[in-house]
Amino acid sequence: MLKNNKGITLIALVITIIVLLILAGVSIAMLTGKNGILNQASRAGDETNRAEVLERVNMELNGQLANAMAGDPFDTVAKIEGNLGLDTDKKINGYKVTVTSVSTAYDPGNTVTIKITENPSDDTGTFSTDAGVKYDSATSTWKVTPLTYSAANS
Repeated sequence: MLKNNKGITLIALVITIIVLLILAGVSIAMLTGKNGILNQASRAGDETNRAEVLERVNMELNGQLANAMAGDPFDTVAKIEGNLGLDTDKKINGYKVTVTSVSTAYDPGNTVTIKITENPSDDTGTFSTDAGVKYDSATSTWKVTPLTYSAANS
């Protein structure tokens, strides 16, 4: 006589649960570890914010360089800040920006500088302090010194 066994054995159920627990543990570790997906996404977001600050500032400096090379005065501080798209706290993505410009008339003695004066609390890197446009009397040309960033761990 044949037995008609339906269902699963207790051993098969325990093995299935163990395999699911192992998969859950690996998945959680992949999400939350030091190099987990969530931390990597957060770091990528921070790097994107920094890159946007660098891009905006350096594009504006090149725009002011074009003015100087054409013999035009630099834009006013208010116009440069508007071009940068600063918020009401004079920040881009949490980075405080200070603009200094002499725009009274075309003059090789005039300069424009843009500095990052405050980083968000989670950013321990540093931005260059000499970013700007100035006249190089040695070569009789206008030069731009771009804004750069150095990570704290480099």
